[in-house]
Amino acid sequence: MSYKPRILLVPDMGWWVIGEMGKQIVSCFRDEYDLYLMPATLLARRPDLIQELVPAVDAIHCISYETVELFGNYDPRKLPPIATWIHHVTTWNPVQQLAVEMSSAVTTCTNGWKDYIDERVGGRIPVTVVPHGVDTEFFCPTVVKPGSFGIPPDRFVVGFLGSKGSDLDYGRKGTGTLLDVIRKAAACIPNLHVVMGGPGWEKEAADLRALGVSVNSTGFVRKADLPALYSALDVYLLTSRVEGGPCTVFESMACETAVVSTRVGAVPELIVDGVNGWSADVDDSEGLLAAIVKLAHFPDSRTAIRKRARSTVLERSWAVALSPLKGVYDNLIQQRQTMGSRAPGPSWMNEPGGLSRASCAADALLTVYTRVRKGSMNLTKGVRMLHEMLNDQPIVDIVKGAAMIRRYRPELFVRGGAKQSLGH
Repeated sequence: MSYKPRILLVPDMGWWVIGEMGKQIVSCFRDEYDLYLMPATLLARRPDLIQELVPAVDAIHCISYETVELFGNYDPRKLPPIATWIHHVTTWNPVQQLAVEMSSAVTTCTNGWKDYIDERVGGRIPVTVVPHGVDTEFFCPTVVKPGSFGIPPDRFVVGFLGSKGSDLDYGRKGTGTLLDVIRKAAACIPNLHVVMGGPGWEKEAADLRALGVSVNSTGFVRKADLPALYSALDVYLLTSRVEGGPCTVFESMACETAVVSTRVGAVPELIVDGVNGWSADVDDSEGLLAAIVKLAHFPDSRTAIRKRARSTVLERSWAVALSPLKGVYDNLIQQRQTMGSRAPGPSWMNEPGGLSRASCAADALLTVYTRVRKGSMNLTKGVRMLHEMLNDQPIVDIVKGAAMIRRYRPELFVRGGAKQSLGH
């Protein structure tokens, strides 16, 4: 092949778990393919970009199944082969069905989800397991200052991280089980303190305090602070009913925090009870509680579990986890070759890395703008979130991202290119 294959990566949002996966794909495979990371938030606003990108790429990877709808109006005979990532399923829905009908391949995170999806596609297309990874250089044990995250001194600290809004997806986060375990643990562990990490937990925290539980909610936690948050906990508690990863289990284990989790996602493959963590069946409040009490009463055992937890996830680097994608991509590219030559594409596609950085900056700006405008976030919090999202972005990419939102000509992204506006 005389040129590098081009792959369009489309996450649902460029900044959270799925967006991080997209960035890791770019990092792992940029020497083999030209990878264009274009969040769906941007492409939905800029359909003209889709029209120019689609004929000029060899394959499309929808990193969240919802993003396949962006390509639903295209003649399927002219679309490049599509792979769709289905991370988890709460209930099989029409969009997931559309995704498998439009796709030439499906990727998923665990063998359990592969079996589930295989039944629905009936062997028509291959389903490949590509597990979650973890950045163990970033997520590592961290010295935490006293009083961080509102934690009083001399407490046994149980906590979790997640958005309350995630539980709106058919209650998949198991909030009822979470609150039941916390109430019962407070009766068994006199010095218990609970950290409810992430946005939306203020009411639950207030209700628990009214019952005499020592608890605080952090609100939004910056990515830069996550290793410290995990390290501040004695136990990371996950009560979900449905998960793809869950990434927070990998991250907390990397930070040498003992995990107590329901057996969802990769947990059955990852955790050996009493060795590197503890697990229980979904909705098993008593099993989760028993594990927390053991960890509270036997600190030496907890220390050993913490060390073995990090050793376990050291084997789950992103480079290792994502390696099955090469076979998926190469198969898609071979299918694309049977369709004839791809279009050369506009000149701005010659800098895929720069285009990806600008598109992610555009996604961050759109995300915060939308939340502030809808009133779900005030301007001060919006500025803080933007600072977190964009703190490692060169200013030139932020400017280009803003230009993408305003529908400037793509030539803006080529050095020395024109800056002619197409309007707003």
